[in-house]
Amino acid sequence: MDDLNSDLQALFTVFQAEDVPGVTSEELVRKISSAISRLTESPHSAGSKDADSTCLCLTLIGKIIAGAFSERLPQDVRMLYEDVTKRLFGPADLMLELVPLLNSQDRLLSHLTAKCVSSFVVYDLCTHGNINHVWMSTCAETFQRSVPDCMLDTCLWSLTEVIKGVLRGDCANKQETLQKLIASFETALGSLYSKLLIQDKSEQTQAAKNDVDTIFSTFMDLLEALAAVRLRSGVCSSVQRLMFLHTSALLHLMDSRLKYFVKKRVLLLLKRTVVQRPGEDWTLGGQSVIQGDELWAGDMLALADSVLQEVAAGWLRQVCVKPQPSFFGGNRETFPANEGKDMVVLRATSLILIKSLETKTKHAGTEGADHVVNVQQYMLELLTFLQEHVGQFKGETHRCSWILLVFGEQDDDMMESAKALTTLYLYQRSLSSLAPEACSWGFNPHCHFILLLQSLSFDHTVLLDFLISAETCFLEYCVLYLKLLRDNWQDFCNSCSCIEDSVRVRTTQALPSAPNTPSEGTSGTSHPQIAPQSRTSEKDSTVCSLPRLVDYGSSEESEEEVGSVSDLQTKRSDEELADTCSRTVVDLEEKVKIDFSNSVASKVMMCLTELRTVITKLHSRGLFPYNPTSLLKLLMAIEAKCHS
Repeated sequence: MDDLNSDLQALFTVFQAEDVPGVTSEELVRKISSAISRLTESPHSAGSKDADSTCLCLTLIGKIIAGAFSERLPQDVRMLYEDVTKRLFGPADLMLELVPLLNSQDRLLSHLTAKCVSSFVVYDLCTHGNINHVWMSTCAETFQRSVPDCMLDTCLWSLTEVIKGVLRGDCANKQETLQKLIASFETALGSLYSKLLIQDKSEQTQAAKNDVDTIFSTFMDLLEALAAVRLRSGVCSSVQRLMFLHTSALLHLMDSRLKYFVKKRVLLLLKRTVVQRPGEDWTLGGQSVIQGDELWAGDMLALADSVLQEVAAGWLRQVCVKPQPSFFGGNRETFPANEGKDMVVLRATSLILIKSLETKTKHAGTEGADHVVNVQQYMLELLTFLQEHVGQFKGETHRCSWILLVFGEQDDDMMESAKALTTLYLYQRSLSSLAPEACSWGFNPHCHFILLLQSLSFDHTVLLDFLISAETCFLEYCVLYLKLLRDNWQDFCNSCSCIEDSVRVRTTQALPSAPNTPSEGTSGTSHPQIAPQSRTSEKDSTVCSLPRLVDYGSSEESEEEVGSVSDLQTKRSDEELADTCSRTVVDLEEKVKIDFSNSVASKVMMCLTELRTVITKLHSRGLFPYNPTSLLKLLMAIEAKCHS
């Protein structure tokens, strides 16, 4: 056995260097088969050295299969890899030897086996269009049994890897291959979905809890892969529709005994589905092909209906949010004091509801007045949920600021939510004159856009980056909002005043009040003097209180002023503090005279004007990635509206 292990290590070194080994294909196949068979013939009596040799052998097989796939290897090396692969899984029928190892209690051995087997299945599918019968029947039988054990977890992982491999691979007939693959498991996966999520779960309680948690997490990965296939390749089968038609089964997992990381995985699956980005962590991009999927709109509506029904029944109260960020599902005993709630869960939950509302309102708009959606009711539920979990939100005087507090760390989610909220605003506005009330429900798109620009320090270059990048839907959001701004200029002006007022309130509350003295009078008389200043320093105070998408600019001047007052408060007597506050107010009034015209509205317009100027220059030189004519027309129309 030591000699065999040494031979395998030597061969692995050769293949690692992508070189041709000094043995024939027949000899190489014999050595590999011998290492595998020693463990499979007597798995219970096999020692650690046997397991180590098998793991090394499995890794070696994986490199050989990857080499047979590679286009960059020399022709002679690649031909050798192909020949060895054909011999291993042809006459030697290595698959029969490997399948029993999928159920090994040694998780490392089981995982390496699944990885090796999946690599060959992907190779065979993409090269010859064949589905390995041994692998397929083993996985299908395991899914039909639906027993929560190691074998089920391994088979779920293997099928997921095969789907990912084909979706990312270079297959001649990718759509046909994926359709054939999914059809082979349609009945078995339908049975598994029903037993895991819909039927009585008494059997699951008998299994090891760790196995159940792992299986559910792996099953969510498979559901996401199936959704990615539907979105990227246009393949739609009954098993791919289960997640849409039985969404409530997934939502009910929030009230189950599953571990936190599994519930978080469920929310991420639903979030990526509603924003049409399933598989975003591992797909290689490409265009969506849902236009040819006649069932997509109906399935998304079914998903949205399930979400809204559950939210109306109190589902948000079942969503668990850890009091600190969660990393890889682990638990820590102590946490840094500056860490907040698990924002990934908050963002996912918020987007699931917002996008479901967007889907429902778009459909309701085609059905007439009998199908009116009460957007305000659901937004109130969401704001109540966020107020419970986001500490910063409780002190905010402007309810629309929640969008930055929740989505400020994630650009793509921020743009998705802003676009959806703008759509909801337009829908609600079509039903009634909503503008004065929009802020009280937290979905005024004018406020969202202004707060977004404030978080970017009104830097037009960041907006330019968003417009050029394909990583967010900012272009769609920008066009949608600019059309609204062009047609509703007064509402924009009102939102600017509303934000300035909220900044004034925060500024007044933050500054210390002067005590009643004969020279100062009551503290109330000082408030009108301080208030105008906030209209000119809203950039500093608001940007400090809200998270930035990008940390451009600074608030050093504002911080120094507040810091100096704080120091005086601790070192001086009440009379000295009153004099200091009085002098501060005088200084602020002088500052107001200098830059009073520097209002929120003027900053927004300056940013948009600079954006139009730079886009025009880039477009004239042929450096802009697409035709921005429509966008430029919108920007010019808004400038004209401002000047008029």
